[in-house]
Amino acid sequence: MQESSEDHHHYHGVDNVEKHISVDEALSKLLKNIKPVKSELIKSSDGFNRVLFRDVSSPIDVPTRARSTRDGYALRISESNDSESRRFKLVGDVRIGTSPKIRLSAQEAVRVATGSYIPLGANSVAMVEYVQESDGVIEIQREQKIGENILRKGEDITRKSSVLKKGTRLRPHHVALLAQIGLRRIQVFQRPLVSVLSTGDELFDVFKGRDSETQIPDINRPFICSMLEALNARPFDLGIARDNFRAIKKKIERGLKSSDALILSAGSSVGERDYALKAAASITGVNILVHGVAMRPSSPTGLAVYNGKPFILLPGFPTSAFMSFFVFARPAILKMSGEKTDGGFEPLIRAEMIDSYEGKKGIKHFLRVRVSKSNGNYVATIVKPTDAYYSSWLGKANGIAVLDEDRTTIQVGDQVDIFLIGEVERADNA
Repeated sequence: MQESSEDHHHYHGVDNVEKHISVDEALSKLLKNIKPVKSELIKSSDGFNRVLFRDVSSPIDVPTRARSTRDGYALRISESNDSESRRFKLVGDVRIGTSPKIRLSAQEAVRVATGSYIPLGANSVAMVEYVQESDGVIEIQREQKIGENILRKGEDITRKSSVLKKGTRLRPHHVALLAQIGLRRIQVFQRPLVSVLSTGDELFDVFKGRDSETQIPDINRPFICSMLEALNARPFDLGIARDNFRAIKKKIERGLKSSDALILSAGSSVGERDYALKAAASITGVNILVHGVAMRPSSPTGLAVYNGKPFILLPGFPTSAFMSFFVFARPAILKMSGEKTDGGFEPLIRAEMIDSYEGKKGIKHFLRVRVSKSNGNYVATIVKPTDAYYSSWLGKANGIAVLDEDRTTIQVGDQVDIFLIGEVERADNA
């Protein structure tokens, strides 16, 4: 159902940004309208960076039978601690990966390696460092306890126990865990297919060349497509639509109908030739949730949905487009992917500012910063100039400082929340 005009948040221009909806409210309105994509079955070895569609339980005990945790000797010891009980007859050895064919009696021992299965009758493993061996007899040089250095069946992972939760994005150690419990296939969310579109007569595709000397390169699409790849979504590049209502509408319709989401740049302003929002609003099924957010940069951001699909209209200036992507498109893509997320910038680090900044009350600011580590602590400096129409920060910034609406000023030495977008350098020789 379409929202009423009272519920729709309109853009009032950058100078009236305080009249806009807050970042948190805008993001909440968007996320509550998004559902994850469907699932598919894949090989667990291909699971890296995929998101689990359901909880994973272990089909086996790990280990499947008792194993040694040390190189040494598997023994059968008695409850007494007299000197005689520390001498054992050596009756064989158990190589790792083989099944023991022997059963130990009292005061008997076999050689074992780390990971060897424990033979029947053994109840302890003595580390090789504390054992002397001579003429088929070993003597333990220290007190040995029952159960020492033995990993019992199921002690690591119990059969049917939960090992990974739905919504987990699989990392390399998760893939190793899946192999450990013997799962060959897993059910994961599909990779979202996201259409990407830029608009504007002034733009040219850097891979195709410009039509005139006055055109400017479209750097938003390469950024968005790269970010989608980083989020393990599949970008579908629709190219550049010229400033023509019908052409823009046609491409928007194509993107919305052929993919799981659409991200459009240079389509959220209110200028005479800004047709994108008008074209979007004219499409049946498009529900425009927000137009204008109390944030800097990126205040003219537009948020919409189409039959449960997110449709995000980014500002045209690259800096504004990039910040809007991080704030809105990133959490939207993560939710579509099935990942557990509360939205927003996560994870954040805390860093000490070595610059000051004066913000505007009632607006959430996103500052491009350079983060380094000094004496074990994070420190950050603001990358200047800070205006949205500068792009030089792209080669300098490795973080985005988040300045909430109720915090208008940063003083030197203040602690701030920062979302890292690159590697942190060391500022000392420690």
